[in-house]
Amino acid sequence: MGRGRYIIYCYPIWHTVSFTLIAKKHIEQLKRYTRVYEWDELSLPDIYPVKPYTLFVHPLFGATWRWCQMIKLGEPSLDRAVAQLSKRFDKYEKAIGIDVADSDRMSDLAVRLTEVYDEVIVPSNFARESYVRSGVKVKVNVVPHGLDREWYDSPPVPLERINNQALRVLWQLKHMTGKKLLLFWMWHSPERKGWPEVLIFYEHLKRERDDVALVVKTGGPLDIDVERAKRLGIINVFGWLTEEEKMFLYDLCDLTLLFSRGGGFEMNGLESLARGTPVIGHRMGAWKDYMPSWLLIREGLKVRVFVDNHIHVGYGYTVDVDDALDKACEILDNLDEYKERSKEYADTHLKRQFTWENVGKMLWQIAYS
Repeated sequence: MGRGRYIIYCYPIWHTVSFTLIAKKHIEQLKRYTRVYEWDELSLPDIYPVKPYTLFVHPLFGATWRWCQMIKLGEPSLDRAVAQLSKRFDKYEKAIGIDVADSDRMSDLAVRLTEVYDEVIVPSNFARESYVRSGVKVKVNVVPHGLDREWYDSPPVPLERINNQALRVLWQLKHMTGKKLLLFWMWHSPERKGWPEVLIFYEHLKRERDDVALVVKTGGPLDIDVERAKRLGIINVFGWLTEEEKMFLYDLCDLTLLFSRGGGFEMNGLESLARGTPVIGHRMGAWKDYMPSWLLIREGLKVRVFVDNHIHVGYGYTVDVDDALDKACEILDNLDEYKERSKEYADTHLKRQFTWENVGKMLWQIAYS
């Protein structure tokens, strides 16, 4: 354990979002090296370091902008607010911001906010390129997300270990009908996740074959395009799943649709491959870092990822629906081969790099390099 080298890790504790889950994994691994003090992002301005701590702020844009707005109440300009914040951060041995890039360009405000940090961390090369292209001057490190080794090493989860009734019913449906299950994750941001393209894709696929069913995983009950989804027979699984339940869902399904228009990493693609379930996604996204070339498909239209976001102001791509249909049918017609290839790829390529243990080593090296 690093003597005298302590870390303050500031992240969303007041509510649970994806940043919270990633931060907890970071903290779990960093505690293998040193003492880590956890602090809620809403209380970031209340930290007054008296020792040479390293500070992690995750996500950097939300927490830093919130603090700047507080400072601006007593300052005439953003520049003065940022300058005052920079003075506070000078008290740390190192200040490191962690965030993502959901599009190919960051706003001028986002670039300005990075200036108070010594270094920033993003989860993909796509995100790094977006930051650098937008004018970020501080060092931008790529530290990917990871998985616990159980995701790669554990056998398929048996039904008797699953208490979730929705998943048990889904298991029965698959085994009674013989349908091949397609999985699409849409916890939030339906437009960014590619929901419009998923609907078009599935409408066409249903006309071509009757051996498929689409499972849409959401946070709450599906509340958009409900009638259209009913007409297509889409199955909605919603609510919080444990890690084992998520593994069971991937094990049960046959193909994951990663149709996101933008995003800094997209964990569901990595999770699916780790379980040996093939994934298809276009070749212009952050997931290129972990996806094999033989599962990438053509991109479609270049589109604004968000209409009115003050941080992520750039573009991304839709999937090419025709190419997605061709690749999906090829996989579904050769399912055993593609599942075997996906699992072999995960074991020989992904397991060496995309684990939380490896992520922890990278974070520690950045903290005290």
